[in-house]
Amino acid sequence: MLNTLIIYEGRYGTSKKTAEIVAYILGNTKLCTVEKAPKNLEYYQNIIFVFGFYAYDTAKMIKSYVDVLKEQISIKKIGIIGVGISNFDFPKQLMDFATLLKRTEDISEFVEGELRLNKLSQEDYNSIKMFSEKLGMPVKECGNFKTENVIAVAEKFMKIMKTPSLKMPNNLLAKEIEKFIINHNTCALATGIGTFVRCTPIEYQYYKGNFYIITEGGMKFKGILQNKTVSMSIADNYKSMKDLKGLQISGLAIIVPSFSEEYFEVFKSKGIELSALEKLPIELYLIKVIPQKFEFLNADFKKNNFNSKQVLTC
Repeated sequence: MLNTLIIYEGRYGTSKKTAEIVAYILGNTKLCTVEKAPKNLEYYQNIIFVFGFYAYDTAKMIKSYVDVLKEQISIKKIGIIGVGISNFDFPKQLMDFATLLKRTEDISEFVEGELRLNKLSQEDYNSIKMFSEKLGMPVKECGNFKTENVIAVAEKFMKIMKTPSLKMPNNLLAKEIEKFIINHNTCALATGIGTFVRCTPIEYQYYKGNFYIITEGGMKFKGILQNKTVSMSIADNYKSMKDLKGLQISGLAIIVPSFSEEYFEVFKSKGIELSALEKLPIELYLIKVIPQKFEFLNADFKKNNFNSKQVLTC
């Protein structure tokens, strides 16, 4: 698994909130202030710096940290997040980091923060007042920090930071995924719409590259009828961190028309004939999940010098 160290520097909590949200989304993270940041970085493949803007003091401690450990940091994947009212000064800050590291970051994003006058120290208030007077602007509260904006940034970082550096060839990965699917028969199917979410443990059949689920019906259809996007998970029983195996599937769910050609074909592949279906006192429905992405965590991959987590997009 790829581990990420997230280091933040700020005075009024917005940088910390930003860093926490990113840590939640990425997973396998260590979150700390720059004062408590480790000096040994061998355990981490990624490093993210999060900081607020304070004129000449912007990211002052983080830059000192980078200067001391630049040889270790420069070989990692590097992400930088600036948090502030305006991104005007952000390019300059990125140049400062690039100068220290003698390379550019792998990904950088700006997050809108907030200015709340009643939270400012007298020194910071006076500085902002002087700056505003020079520009002929009134001193007022501004900024609109939104959790959903930070989540969107975290998702962008996920694509860069969580891409396996030791990637398994797609044809070999596809075979490993199929073998895992065939060796199991039960999944957790997550469906939802708006605030409604349903997670159903249910048997599946893997047939011609798709998942088929036979069901009498239920609340899972509330989500599927309004939102075709679903998620499935299949996992071994937990034994230890050295034996982890679990598969997450993102895909689209389709309700196969009852008694259609595809409907009969799937039931027949399970050994259920039309005559048996016609005798049932209730109707059985068939959900087809077309996989779009597989995320496979398999500790055994490390034995062949691959990252334990691999991603396959269909």
